[in-house]
Amino acid sequence: MSVISGYLGRVILRASALVLAVLLALGGFIEFVGQLDDIGVGNYGVVQGLLYALMKVPEMAFVMLPMATLLGGLVGFGALASGSEMIALRSAGVSPAKLAGSVAITGVGLALFSMVLGLYLAPPLERYSRQYRTFAMHGPSGRAGTQSAWVRDGATIMNVSHIGDPADSGGVYLFRLGGPGRIDSIARADSAGIGAGGEWALRNFAESRFGAEGVTVRREREFAEVTGLSPELLSLTVVRPEALNAFALWRYAQYLRSNGLDSHRFEVAFWARIASAVAVAPMSVLALSFAFGQVRRAGTGGRIIVGIVVGLAYFLISRALADGGEVYDLHPVLVGWLPTILLLAATLAALARAR
Repeated sequence: MSVISGYLGRVILRASALVLAVLLALGGFIEFVGQLDDIGVGNYGVVQGLLYALMKVPEMAFVMLPMATLLGGLVGFGALASGSEMIALRSAGVSPAKLAGSVAITGVGLALFSMVLGLYLAPPLERYSRQYRTFAMHGPSGRAGTQSAWVRDGATIMNVSHIGDPADSGGVYLFRLGGPGRIDSIARADSAGIGAGGEWALRNFAESRFGAEGVTVRREREFAEVTGLSPELLSLTVVRPEALNAFALWRYAQYLRSNGLDSHRFEVAFWARIASAVAVAPMSVLALSFAFGQVRRAGTGGRIIVGIVVGLAYFLISRALADGGEVYDLHPVLVGWLPTILLLAATLAALARAR
């Protein structure tokens, strides 16, 4: 079985790598084309646009890997079935369950790769790509360091510490300038977002104002302030789930919950990211199950269509649950894991019908 496992593993790895490369090339090209309108703004040129698109590739690879595994498996195992190699394996006494176990070993390896990619490697590049693009376009208005960014809006200077990971940061600081050499107030917030009207939405806001009669302190759970900052610069203050690694995502969700704030979106993102990585393993086995059915007699185009339909169904169910979970307040674990559980059930059902 070790020889069979290695052979089937090489088949699915080669085919999945080829499919993933095609999808990433297409996705990267679309991402670059989307930057053409901004090329020429500030120091943002063609080279910067290409670098930005390249930095988005790991996140795209994480999102596309389940579908790439399914499509690669359908193409690879379909080719084996067309060449009667699957029939030869069955004639040698290898049952569908043993074949599925062999493929599952490779699927688990791909799932671990997806987990490392999506939980630890892609989020920092996603966060840095936004910083890189924003400060290339608006260099005079702000400056980014390795740990924070400084942005100025008239008499107000904002410092965002540890951009994208407020669970490890000192949050957002606002310095309001008076006359030359004078600071009117210093304020701090745990995090910031963008309101519907383009204003800052500051959470756990505290301000110390310096006046002739002394220092006055103001505290508010949420505070909104109109700003003239460009949306790109202001967006650096927004905590995005895709820009947080697994540990930061979980810590930030716990921070929001402990402060009585809505953590549902970030908890869903945490569990959905893990479930999406795990889904790669059943995707590989599901592709094998099709090699025993009617799809084995279809051409490459037919197998690709089947893979696209199944992949889109998985994606649409995931998105519908994520949006519906916000409306109906569904448990984050259920929202994150249900698509993968349904995929696993479909895989087991397909294997049970395999002949």
